[in-house]
Amino acid sequence: MSSAPTAIGGMPYPVARRLLLAGGLLVLLVTAGVMYARRVDTVEVVAVLLFIPVFLAFTYWRIVGGLVGGVLASLVYLFLRLDAIDQVGLNVFRGHLLSRTIAYLSFGLLGGWAASQVEDSLSKLDLYDQIDDATGLFNARFLVQDIDLERARSTRYQTLFSLVLVDVPGTAFGAMSRRQRAAALKGLGKILRESVRTVDRVVHSFDGTRHRLAVVLPETGREGAAIFATRLVDWVTDYLRQRNAATDGVSHDAHTFPDEEAAITSVREEFFAVEQAEHPETAGEAPA
Repeated sequence: MSSAPTAIGGMPYPVARRLLLAGGLLVLLVTAGVMYARRVDTVEVVAVLLFIPVFLAFTYWRIVGGLVGGVLASLVYLFLRLDAIDQVGLNVFRGHLLSRTIAYLSFGLLGGWAASQVEDSLSKLDLYDQIDDATGLFNARFLVQDIDLERARSTRYQTLFSLVLVDVPGTAFGAMSRRQRAAALKGLGKILRESVRTVDRVVHSFDGTRHRLAVVLPETGREGAAIFATRLVDWVTDYLRQRNAATDGVSHDAHTFPDEEAAITSVREEFFAVEQAEHPETAGEAPA
C-alpha cells in the first residue's frame, strides 16, 4: 500500500530522507577523516564537518534552513580563524573566508531548493498514485474514484456493474518472514491481474487487520458477480495453501449497482477510510 508522500519505488519519503542523510553524512565524515589522516590543518578538517549542520538544516527546513545553516557555518569558520587573522592579518585569509562563505551558502541554498523540488514532486506523484505497492494492483484511492465513475456511468446510461470482495485476515501471513510475505503478496497480485478480464479492475488494500481484495466488474449482473466471487475466493485460498498460509477467516461478498447501491456506498466509505490513512494530505475530504 502507499504511504504519503511516496518516494521512488514506493519508498516513503521519510525513509528516503533518512537514507539520503545517512549517505551524505557518510561522505562528509569520510572526507574529513581522509583529510585528518593526511594531517591537513585541523581547522580545515572542521570546515568540512561544518557542512554537516548545513546539510541537516536544508534537509529538514529547506531553503530557509539551508540559508541559516550556511550563515552559521560561515560565522563558526570565521571564529575558528580569528587567532590566525590576529597574527597575520585579514588580507591573508580574506579570499579563503570568502570562498568558504560562498561554499556554505551555496550548499545550503541549492540543497534546500533541490530538497524542496524533490519533496514537491514526490508529493504530487503520491497525490495521483493509484497503485498498491504491496501487490502491484490498484489501491484504495483508485477504488473510491472508480466506484464514483462506474456509478455515474451506470446512472447515465442505465447499465449496471458489480463489486466483488474477498477479505483475507492479516494473520494469514503471520508465519511468514517479511520477505516471504512481500513475495507472496506480489505473487498474488500477479495471479489476479492475469486471471480477470481486461475491463475488470482489481484492487488491494490493507486496513491494519485484513487484506481486502476488490474487483470492479463492468456490465456484470448479480448472477455473474456471484459466480466470479466463488472463483476469486478459490483462486485466493488455493494460492494461500500453496504457500502454507492460513486460509481460516477468508470471506467474500458481491454487490451489484443499482440494486445494492447502499452496500456499494458502504464499501466505498470503508476504502475511503483506508485511503485517508494512506494519504493523510487529503484528509478532510468527505466521501461522496
